[in-house]
Amino acid sequence: MKAENLLKLTQSEKINNFVPKFWVIETVTELHIEDFANDKLYAVRSSCDVEDSSTSSYAGCFTTLLNVKKEALKEASRKVFESFGEHSGKVIIQEMVSSEISGILFTANPIGILNEMVIVAGLGLGDGVVEDKVSTTTYYYNTDDKIYYYDGEKLLKNDEVKGLINLAELIKDYVGYEADIEFAIEGGQIYILQVRPITTLKDIKEMIVLDNSNIVESYPGISYPLTQDFVKEIYYKVFKSLVLRLTSDSVLIEKMDSHLKNMTDIANARVYYRISNWYNVLNLLPFSKKIIGIWQEMLGVTNKAVVSDFKVGFKTKAHVLMSFINLIITSPKKMEKLNEYFTQKQYEYRAMIDKADTTSELLNVYQTIMDDLTSVWDITLVNDMYSFIFTALSGKKGKERLANVKNLESMKPVIALNELVKLYKQDGLGETYLLKEKEYIETFGDRCLEELKLETKTYRTNPELLRQYIEGAEVLMLSTDVEKGRDKYFVKKAKVGIYNREISRMNRTRIFGMAREIMLRIGDNFVLEGCLKTREDVFFLFYGELSEKKDYKALVEERRQLCKNYESLPAFSRLVYKDEIVHKNYVHSGQEILETPDKLYGIASSVGVVTGEVLVINAPDINIDTSNKIIVTKTTDPGWVFLIKNCLGIIAEKGSMLSHTAIITRELKKPSVVNVKDITKVVKTGDTVELNAVEGTITILKRV
Repeated sequence: MKAENLLKLTQSEKINNFVPKFWVIETVTELHIEDFANDKLYAVRSSCDVEDSSTSSYAGCFTTLLNVKKEALKEASRKVFESFGEHSGKVIIQEMVSSEISGILFTANPIGILNEMVIVAGLGLGDGVVEDKVSTTTYYYNTDDKIYYYDGEKLLKNDEVKGLINLAELIKDYVGYEADIEFAIEGGQIYILQVRPITTLKDIKEMIVLDNSNIVESYPGISYPLTQDFVKEIYYKVFKSLVLRLTSDSVLIEKMDSHLKNMTDIANARVYYRISNWYNVLNLLPFSKKIIGIWQEMLGVTNKAVVSDFKVGFKTKAHVLMSFINLIITSPKKMEKLNEYFTQKQYEYRAMIDKADTTSELLNVYQTIMDDLTSVWDITLVNDMYSFIFTALSGKKGKERLANVKNLESMKPVIALNELVKLYKQDGLGETYLLKEKEYIETFGDRCLEELKLETKTYRTNPELLRQYIEGAEVLMLSTDVEKGRDKYFVKKAKVGIYNREISRMNRTRIFGMAREIMLRIGDNFVLEGCLKTREDVFFLFYGELSEKKDYKALVEERRQLCKNYESLPAFSRLVYKDEIVHKNYVHSGQEILETPDKLYGIASSVGVVTGEVLVINAPDINIDTSNKIIVTKTTDPGWVFLIKNCLGIIAEKGSMLSHTAIITRELKKPSVVNVKDITKVVKTGDTVELNAVEGTITILKRV
């Protein structure tokens, strides 16, 4: 197999030059010494019939001899043939590559990550790497994000990494399978020594595709175990309610249950959509291909490939069509009723939380809230689709008028906080200020950076944070200008959807706030019972562990360390797995992108053109000074309003026309471009860029 693979590579014009000259013999008698040069050394390798097939690999089981002189080739070949034992095979004789760096390149990670190439490199000849005789550095390259990270000392230059990856892609396409490639680098030249199939990646039963488009807005970075469980439960119950509302088919619900339970998944402590299951649900809808395209655009899904394995019949499609049309038409009214329902119920829920004392009582309250709200919250998904459809129908010019949504819920905390700052500047900690501060916490105390993570500290849980912010803040001059001109039909409808969407998101923040409060109360109980050191440690437990009374202190510390390790890994936008999700636990030395262009492209989400100095924000802090800076970040959530208000503009790696970055920047009259690939890697704090939110371009003018 090995010999056949090499022979096949030499038939490719693009790959042939990377393969050292070689000979293949079936017996020692076929060896013609006169064909070999006196001044060269050779590698004598095995190509046995059981070695490196599509189903098995016996790499390293048979003899390989390196640095063999011409006169020793017959004896070396004989030794390799003898190592086959009862098996038959061939011998490969290759011109020796005196490599400075050697290694193995996998076109996909053998542990089951299909969109991750792996390069294992070490100094010297390849046998040192294969036999673990030398220290190696491992490179992990995500084929969707085009970035890599590495463990160990950086041995390969960016050009060498790029060359290896480009060559690997050529080989994979040419041979038609995921390949295990042995390479060597001498004098900057890459040589391919062997190619074999990766046998661990055959017979894929289920390809799992995770994508963080849109959801990374709500869950940037890592999330602790309790948040992970909370998210999965909510998405499961809400989508189950939605499918039942659309189909009225309990049998279909049962068939889809495994899909609905995994609308979200966790990889390396980060929250992702299991996007194939989203497509399975969207395939229920009429004109699903068109709907999926709109959905992808509105959520900023960059990889348009659709993976779906769940089909429904014509009868179900027809029923869903009627249900869907009715839901779209009635969506604004239903959203209004949902808002009224939640406004009434949230006070009941808070009274129930106040009365609960024991852990079991608190868990009962939690379950009551979840059961109540998830049974009706599915209409917010319909409203999302309502917003997406009418935004798409608005056209390019119409989208420019999606600002000035009357009474936008996301702006209310900003306005209220600004009034609180103004009052503090006038009267200090007077009676009126203290009353207004209390009102602000009661109304908006859950609105903050990363507010949908239960472990996040909020103004409600930690009121001192609000006081700290107020003391250092300046009064903001909020624009009250309203764009002139009448909105056309589709724009009006889109604004209605956006208005209701932001109300539901604010209410969602309050729901998460109640869940956070319940969990902290349980944390207090666990501290008293000796199960935890601090109340906040409860967030390192999974939901099922809350009903038990154990000493969790050691387990919490173990998970805390694991989370730190996960934080060191890049936040890849897409991960593709064979059969099951594989979690990593590496502490990498660094990460790189292969190209650093001077001009990048994205979606112009709030019009305007500005030039200024970049401020890259990876870990948001409400006290960061963004004045006269262009913010560059991966994504934003509703709590970012307080950072955006003073900046010149904002550029985000993620986002769409209806992301929070887009909505808030339009309301604050700040130019923004979203969905700019790898912008946080391409630019650094201090760089000067032109942000053109008319054309959707970012031009790097000066690098620090």
